[in-house]
Amino acid sequence: MLSRAATSLALLGRHLERADHLARILGVHVALSLDRTDEPGPEFWIRFMELAGWPGSNTGRRDQAVEMLVTGSLGPSVGASVGAARLAAQAVRPSLPSELYEQVNALHWRVQEGAWQPDLYPFLNDVQLSVRLVDGLLEDTMLHDEARDFVRVGKFLERAGNVTALVTRKAAELADEGSPRTHGAAAEFVGLTPEGTLEWTAVLKSCFAFESYQSRYPGGVTPDRVIECLLLDSSLPRSARFSTNTALEAVARIEGNSRRAKPLRLLIRLDGMYKQANAESIGEHPLDFSSECRALLRQLEVAMRETYFHPSKVPAAVTGEEGHGMPQQQQQ
Repeated sequence: MLSRAATSLALLGRHLERADHLARILGVHVALSLDRTDEPGPEFWIRFMELAGWPGSNTGRRDQAVEMLVTGSLGPSVGASVGAARLAAQAVRPSLPSELYEQVNALHWRVQEGAWQPDLYPFLNDVQLSVRLVDGLLEDTMLHDEARDFVRVGKFLERAGNVTALVTRKAAELADEGSPRTHGAAAEFVGLTPEGTLEWTAVLKSCFAFESYQSRYPGGVTPDRVIECLLLDSSLPRSARFSTNTALEAVARIEGNSRRAKPLRLLIRLDGMYKQANAESIGEHPLDFSSECRALLRQLEVAMRETYFHPSKVPAAVTGEEGHGMPQQQQQ
């Protein structure tokens, strides 16, 4: 496959996943700000903007945070991600089913029309459902060949990076909310405040995992179980471990019988990190685990670029921490 086609396909998966992630965490945190018993001050929104990939932002108001996350151009936003996905889809339009491209294009124009201003929640739900529809069209109408695998590599590496960053940052932020009663993977935390419970529930909802968590873990929300569910569960499609393993399978299919490419070796290492980790150690040192994952993802980004994406004419520079493991396409 031509390098520029591989780049654009990976970017399509990456940016749609990012748009979905941003829409989800924005809706959940707006609701969280209303559900809290206290009035969230500017620090709440500043921390949220950092969580969304806007480090150094001093935005301390909800309306500012909403506008920047929906339409901002200086950091990751729903509008920028959808626009970048459409640009990537245009570059490989002959490789995509017409229905898939039309859905991406239609979503782009709905975002451009400012449909979020009258009512935020229907707009955010529309973005998420539109991405789900594109995912379904990808799986049910595209050949399961290299083109589909490159889209999946972009999608699932983006998801793994986003979920890991979300969980570890929240774990560090809420470290004082509870202390372990016992040791091991089944440790339970005591002293979790109502606000702490709301925050950890919001983490689950930000990853489409609240109902899955409830069915797997009876007895309420605890930090260690949330970490185990979202980072280490091998059967949850929204978990970092599942996402990394899915990306590994896609790269293995791309490589075929050679199995010697550097991206494959790095993905095996990354997948092994999640397999060998445990919730207790991550909970004790969440930022260390996050740094280790980011370092591997940066190496993987370089390896993917050198192996599959060069000499592509599609720009592949990464800006900020939002570029976990995949090239960043510049908007035109």
